[in-house]
Amino acid sequence: MKQKIQQSDAVAHLRDEVVANMRHSYMAISKRHGIGLFASKELNPGDFLGKLDGQIIESTLHKNLQLTYEWNAIDERHFLVRPYRTFYSYINHDRRPNLIIRYNPMRVIVADNILEDEELTLDYRKEYLPSDYIEKKGKGYL
Repeated sequence: MKQKIQQSDAVAHLRDEVVANMRHSYMAISKRHGIGLFASKELNPGDFLGKLDGQIIESTLHKNLQLTYEWNAIDERHFLVRPYRTFYSYINHDRRPNLIIRYNPMRVIVADNILEDEELTLDYRKEYLPSDYIEKKGKGYL
């Protein structure tokens, strides 16, 4: 099943343009939304998938100039931004996620048992999200 999914032209052209910062995972077409991130092997609660790093900047700078494609809001005034798209950005939202984010340092951890080829998900509502993001982009799916 994994080989079949991974060979999609929609995903193949992206693989060379994305930083693979999440361990034990691959990109594929998602039944949830667009392209998702999937487990390349069975994963257990507590397993470490990856660290989220980048530059901390004022949120207004990011909002005004759109300097980066990928970010995590740390609080109302600060974003952790990355200049490149990473595997992390393909983790889709689910209200019953199998991953969680831990802080200091910011990292992605497995929350529940995950089978090989299962889609990896986060509950975006459990992260800090700016109100304008929730009202505009996130309104339809959160």
